[in-house]
Amino acid sequence: MSALIDQFRVPRLRDLWLRLNLHGVHYASRPRKFTFLYLVEDPWQMRSAREQARFGWTNELIACRFGALDTILEIGCGEGHHSQYLARQCRRLYGIDISARAVARARQRCPEAIFAIGDLLGDVPEGVPAAVDLVVACEVLYYVKDVPRFLARISQLGRACLITYYRGQAPLLEPHLARLAAAARAEFRFESTEWVALWWYNRPTVE
Repeated sequence: MSALIDQFRVPRLRDLWLRLNLHGVHYASRPRKFTFLYLVEDPWQMRSAREQARFGWTNELIACRFGALDTILEIGCGEGHHSQYLARQCRRLYGIDISARAVARARQRCPEAIFAIGDLLGDVPEGVPAAVDLVVACEVLYYVKDVPRFLARISQLGRACLITYYRGQAPLLEPHLARLAAAARAEFRFESTEWVALWWYNRPTVE
């Protein structure tokens, strides 16, 4: 296993591994793909300047729009890279991911948070509250088969919700997102990459 991880520290091989495992994953339910993806540590290159900038932008947005929070639930926490940032914005951070490998690494990276293995569209995993101040789902919607159902679900769990997505996915996502009532919007750019954030309060209705 260590030899495999060492091999995929080469950027080109890591990119190939990511592409192979993401084939057929978008807007589908393929949890096994993520099991293989996380055989390699940090497959998404979360340590990159690009991703670190996105994390910082998200924290600034949360601080500005939501203020001090008691609880945040992070959907798709992965290995906990973003969790380290989100934990600064609340008293207690919870995280969910479908990959047991990713959750194990998140627990090591961010031991002050509570992480669980699970699928948001199923039962809320043990240890995760049924209601929180803010649900955060960053770069997650591309891997959800039923986007309207996912949006309805996070609206049930959070007193407020925040999602972010890569602008290149906007044509597929925004027809669903237009159904959200009273969502506010912000945009962020790092070099050639652009993201969009949407957030809303008080469990808005999803049509």
